[in-house]
Amino acid sequence: MSYMRSEARQRQILACAKRVFAERGFHAANVSHICAAAGIGRGTLYQYFTNKRSVLTAILRDTLERVRTRMVEQQRATPFPPPERIQRSAAIAFITHQLRDLLAVVFEDDATLRILLREAVGLDVEVEKILGEIDDAVVGIVEHDLRRGIEAGFIRPLEPRAVATLIVGGIEKLALAALRGASTIDLDTLVREACTLHAIGTFSDRLQQEDP
Repeated sequence: MSYMRSEARQRQILACAKRVFAERGFHAANVSHICAAAGIGRGTLYQYFTNKRSVLTAILRDTLERVRTRMVEQQRATPFPPPERIQRSAAIAFITHQLRDLLAVVFEDDATLRILLREAVGLDVEVEKILGEIDDAVVGIVEHDLRRGIEAGFIRPLEPRAVATLIVGGIEKLALAALRGASTIDLDTLVREACTLHAIGTFSDRLQQEDP
């Protein structure tokens, strides 16, 4: 039972730290801010983490673990139906849902999005390595879906890794621009527009054209 309580406390600290890092910025935040947000003393925090940097890396590793879990789940995906039976609008809606669902795993909340795209970038070699692993995993998931689409005849022959990188990178760049401009980030709109844009250039001619 004590282990479960300890695990719950650690999750609480990480959740509070995410909000602190997102609101104050990593460099301006300190351990006292995290403790105040979590309602704990410094001694309690130090039972779990060495310093605020170790808190940040724990947040990033938690994100990486969620993405890797998604990669395992992806292997159980159901086969595509024949493309001749699917209209392009339905296919675009499907891939939009798939990508938005993936980003919900990566960017668990607004605070995580801000940390991944702004606060953690360029911090040090270890942090950059974790960020790179997260990015590679996300691109890999999209690449896998593109390969499945090519094999099923939904998508024309193309270089899936390059296209996956363009899709994920474009969405991240737009989200980062919104963060820098302090504007509201509408991931639903970003994903829908990105999927529509890329789908027009990737779908094969075997998909049904829309009715006039």
